[in-house]
Amino acid sequence: MPLHVYAGWQHILASPSMKIADRLDEITIPVMVITGDDDRIVPTLDSIRLAGELQDAQLVIIPNAGHLPHEERPAEFMEAVNRFLQEISP
Repeated sequence: MPLHVYAGWQHILASPSMKIADRLDEITIPVMVITGDDDRIVPTLDSIRLAGELQDAQLVIIPNAGHLPHEERPAEFMEAVNRFLQEISP
């Protein structure tokens, strides 16, 4: 199994024991939640909910993209990332 696949599975297996959902209020820095409008791995509605639960989150939904908007729509993805970084930079 490739290392990146193994690492991904280990992250998934560890997530429930870390109780991340119960600790969202500990995140106090700006966060960008970015998803595709047709994400079939993490439903777009879950990303919308996550952004709403974080203290300082910006939500970006990239049209015509699924779970990997950085690969499927790289120009739109980078535009969103650059805009976010400019907004949070001092």
